[in-house]
Amino acid sequence: MKIKNAVLAAAVAGLAGAVSGFAACEAAAKNGNLSAEPDYLLILGCRVIVDKPDEMLTLRANAAADFLLGHKNTVAVCCGGIVHEDQIKSEAQAIKEILVERGVEEERILLEDKSQTTFENFINAKKIIDSRSDGKKAKIAFLSSEFHLMRAGVIASLVGVEAQSVPAPSPKRGKALFYVYEGLVFPLLYREYLGKHTKVPSKMKVI
Repeated sequence: MKIKNAVLAAAVAGLAGAVSGFAACEAAAKNGNLSAEPDYLLILGCRVIVDKPDEMLTLRANAAADFLLGHKNTVAVCCGGIVHEDQIKSEAQAIKEILVERGVEEERILLEDKSQTTFENFINAKKIIDSRSDGKKAKIAFLSSEFHLMRAGVIASLVGVEAQSVPAPSPKRGKALFYVYEGLVFPLLYREYLGKHTKVPSKMKVI
């Protein structure tokens, strides 16, 4: 019984340590790490309901508009395709429309509208950037909801994209659940990368 209790105590302590470590990393990542004006800003998409962006995507797009209006030399890459069966507009197009409405010039906006996962966002956006860079190394940043920055940064590294991060606010309602979701899905990243490289299971679509 004593051995069993000791094992249980060790397991609980290990889990508590893992949770604390994850929370510390999330806290460090949520403010972003941008240190210089990027050539390109990847705006990571999320839910579009039929043809309307949900609250989270609207918050990301508005944060991107604020950034782009203050960084006139940065080109936007709006990311995200049609992910759900009820969609008739891509996530990228929904983002672009908000940027244009906010006053960002259309010639500064590129669309990456084929992706269905964050892995694909980075891979496909990098192809677009490389096709425009004439062999020069572009400075890349990505913008996403604050709780998503750590996971997105790891995904960027896994697929070979060197990028800094810019935070967007997330909806106040349910914010704690977003962080819980990150903690649950994060351990799956390496397994899915090693197994499929660019895709995560349809039941675990990233946001």
